[in-house]
Amino acid sequence: MGIRGWWDVVEDAAELVWRRDCPGCAGTAVVPVAVGAGVCRDCAAALRRPPERVDGTGHPPVSAAGPYGGVHRALVLAAKDHHRPDAVQVLGEVIAGVVRHLVTVGELPDPRLAPVVLLPAPTRPSAARARGGCIVARAAAVAASGLGGDACAVPVAVLGEWASDSVGLSRVRRAGNLARSLCLDTTAVGRVRRLLRTPGAAACLIDDVCTTGATLSGFSLALAGRGVIPRSGVVVARS
Repeated sequence: MGIRGWWDVVEDAAELVWRRDCPGCAGTAVVPVAVGAGVCRDCAAALRRPPERVDGTGHPPVSAAGPYGGVHRALVLAAKDHHRPDAVQVLGEVIAGVVRHLVTVGELPDPRLAPVVLLPAPTRPSAARARGGCIVARAAAVAASGLGGDACAVPVAVLGEWASDSVGLSRVRRAGNLARSLCLDTTAVGRVRRLLRTPGAAACLIDDVCTTGATLSGFSLALAGRGVIPRSGVVVARS
């Protein structure tokens, strides 16, 4: 096989992982957003809109990159249902953008000056395995890398396999489901507590979609019982 033929095989294989169509709308006029990932110009413009506060979520205050529709919904589905790593990469960049906004308004510290600890919302291990790893945890890791400084992502919990699917559940039932199934990693929580001893450090909960706010509120309450008080919550979309 010649050099050209070999490179065609490599490109074909790479395209199975890093597709060339926009994960937000399936268009082909893709521009770079991060290393190895991109969206089209229209989707990039939609993702650059200012974040918005999600009402009625309790503690911590939650900010969303946008509503659960259009490119925000498409990216979440591309990552979760179609297993696209480029979509996970873009989700991470979106999360980082919201965190930067919270730094600008003074809600979170500048990670160059104090640790910003991103805590991904938990999921069932079987669901994570089916998707090639927890989507929220992977996106949080991308966000932390993009933020730089002392930003880091620390997965601290999973849901037990007995947890019910939260789709369609009311806020009260979601809260009960989380309370029954949340399993905190004692070692990881200890690491977060040590990081938060640094003056000015803050923890921020991360999730893909906020529907009722029960998941992040319950997650925050469980962490508070272990000495970790999240300052903010960030989601890709509000439903």
